[in-house]
Amino acid sequence: MSIYNYETFEIQNLLDAIKLKKKYPKKKLNFLHRHNSVVWQGPVYIKTLSEKLNSKNCNYIVEIGDNIALTLLLISFKIKILAIDKKVHENQMEKIFSITRDKRIKVIFLENLNIIEN
Repeated sequence: MSIYNYETFEIQNLLDAIKLKKKYPKKKLNFLHRHNSVVWQGPVYIKTLSEKLNSKNCNYIVEIGDNIALTLLLISFKIKILAIDKKVHENQMEKIFSITRDKRIKVIFLENLNIIEN
């Protein structure tokens, strides 16, 4: 089943993800960490969260914005799935795709996710 078919919930911290895992124990879920939270929480926290949420029933997805430095840090921390808005400049998107392809990091589009309000 495609990652786009899973229900996607926005999270801001580990507690949000744990609550959703308990609420939907048998479902495959996407946890979307929005860019505005990522910016103030920092890439080290995101890396820790990624490690804690690593399981076969969950996909931890980090939204990247237009901050190239933050995006490169997330890539270097081997965050497995990054989400990008289609409105990002094509030139910037090509660079991100080329870097993530080499690192085996999946890049998906936000618009295609099935985002559910909690």
